Amino acid sequence: MKTRLFAILVAAIVLSMMVAACAPPAAPAPPAEVKPPAKEFKVVVIGKSVHPYWSNVEKGVRAAAKDLGLRDDQAIFFVPPKEDVAAQIQTMETYIGMGVTGIAIAPSDPNALEPVMKKAADAGILVTTLDTPPVEGSVSLVYIGTNNYAAGKIAGEQMKKLLTKGKVGIGRGSDTALNALQRTQGFLDAIKGTEITALEPVNDKEDAARALELANSVISANPDLAGAFGVYAYNGPAWATAIKEAGKVGQIKLVCFDATTDIINGIKEGVIDATVAQREYDQGYKSVQILKLMAEKGVEAALKEMGAVEGVIDTGVDVITAATLKDYEATLDKKGIPHEWTTEGWEPPTAAAPAAPAKLTIAWIPKALNNPVFEVGRDGAFKKAEELTAQTGTQVEVLYVGSVASDMAEQARVVEDVIAKGVDAIGISCNDPTGCEDPINKAVAAGIPVMTWDADSPNSQRFTYLGVDNYQGGKAAADLLVRFMGEKGKVAMLTGVPGAFNLEERMRGFKDGIAPYPGIEIVATVYCNDDINLGVQVVEETMQAHPDLDGWFFVGLWPLFAERGSMPLWEKASLEGMVNIVFDTLPVELEFLKDGYVHGLVGQKYWGWGYDTIQMIYDYIVKGARYESWTDSGMDIVTKCNVDVMAEAWAASDFTKPLPDPYACLE
Repeated sequence: MKTRLFAILVAAIVLSMMVAACAPPAAPAPPAEVKPPAKEFKVVVIGKSVHPYWSNVEKGVRAAAKDLGLRDDQAIFFVPPKEDVAAQIQTMETYIGMGVTGIAIAPSDPNALEPVMKKAADAGILVTTLDTPPVEGSVSLVYIGTNNYAAGKIAGEQMKKLLTKGKVGIGRGSDTALNALQRTQGFLDAIKGTEITALEPVNDKEDAARALELANSVISANPDLAGAFGVYAYNGPAWATAIKEAGKVGQIKLVCFDATTDIINGIKEGVIDATVAQREYDQGYKSVQILKLMAEKGVEAALKEMGAVEGVIDTGVDVITAATLKDYEATLDKKGIPHEWTTEGWEPPTAAAPAAPAKLTIAWIPKALNNPVFEVGRDGAFKKAEELTAQTGTQVEVLYVGSVASDMAEQARVVEDVIAKGVDAIGISCNDPTGCEDPINKAVAAGIPVMTWDADSPNSQRFTYLGVDNYQGGKAAADLLVRFMGEKGKVAMLTGVPGAFNLEERMRGFKDGIAPYPGIEIVATVYCNDDINLGVQVVEETMQAHPDLDGWFFVGLWPLFAERGSMPLWEKASLEGMVNIVFDTLPVELEFLKDGYVHGLVGQKYWGWGYDTIQMIYDYIVKGARYESWTDSGMDIVTKCNVDVMAEAWAASDFTKPLPDPYACLE
């Protein structure tokens, strides 16, 4: 019996093993859910052309990014050099390929842009429009901007206040852009039923020079012309010029659109009678704001929160006349918006800006590679090149090249080398203003634009100099010295390379700053050739020669890069009350200030030496931007009152926050 039961049991086991062998393998246990990393938020706002109007939009974009805690590369702004539908389409394609979160575009031709806008939407990208409404049935989730028809009617109402009858010319920049057509229609509807007759609109195709030609032609062909309406920001001023040239100021009433410098000045001169000012800053700001809300809360919730009505966020307009100009500027003050965003200077282009190159190589040349202060600017240059490469169709490359130590002859050879390499532009800090003239002029003669930064060569053919006002910086250092030391005492100065223009200007400003105090005597001026070790040596030698020294002005921070304890005489005297004022505000100096060795710092915008230089060169070459001979980078004053805030700026690599008053706690 036991044998039989055992046999049955064995058979059952074998059978179960056979069934298991024939059965399909069990599915593996599902792995734990792995969520893909969240895609970083990134949006791009695409304008129409290089013009102050779009500069104002960009300022709104930048302000929104700052307020929303976004980096510059998360809120990108782009405009082609001139109105170019193909360029807008190409830009859209680029950012679709990058997989950005959202795109806000001002379509130069809404019909032509709609297919690529749909492509973006199909790719899961949030698409909105600004400035120019999209076509009916567009994939645009919202339009942010002026109600152009209503604004055109407002312009027409202004014309009715100025005229009771007569012919009126209309200058507009496009026969396809919906905003231009709607403004024109609104204007025509406003004057309908009056004795004011509108001539056929003339289309200048967004060319300011052409706008002036057409305005002159209309005035010449219609000697009895009573008024004119400029539909865009630039053609109104073109009409103003034509009216002045014809000697008909006051006879031809002119109504414009927008509030650039030319228009505001035209109102002040009396040649422009009224303008309908859009709020372009708000268009840029709200475009970024709503895309951020859509990404976080969904489209419907964002539209509701932003107060959209039937897919439109109307940013409104302001009517400006001579009588209301002050009130208009007061509204800007209340919003905290500087007037210059509406009154940015601009000269109408006489020729189209060059097309954006596929690659741009910029040589960024410091005085020396062994000076750590230039490494901050180098990092800024690399960062801006990275941003421009991501934001535009141009690959921007920075060559960081220079002589190891400060040496004008070596720097000249470096310039010759990059000329031979065929770079597209040069940004240079000059060791000697005169010594840099020939190298810079050779580069310009070879078709390579050059700008200087930090240290200038004013008689060279560079197109601009970016830097602090060194003379005023020297005077600021003198003011700090007097505040801490008093009106008498023995002082020494430490500088770098003899003859360097920036350093000479600082010393000149310092000397002029202490000139009203005859009790202050400069007993020594020593040079370190921008060398840290030599700086340590000459400072200690000066302390030995003048043990009763009351103060120092370090025109640069060279010896402070050395290890603590390297200047025992200077350190001991400093802690015992000797006053030290130093140019620059690098972290090492902040520590010396916190520890009581240094009393005041005058700082430059080191990051901007690279970051701003690369942007300016890009704009010069690609956008046709032009600059004054000197571009002031500004300066910072640091004392114990605000040193912690400056230290935080360095720690966060964010220098956008204004510094507190450096003198507030010294009173």
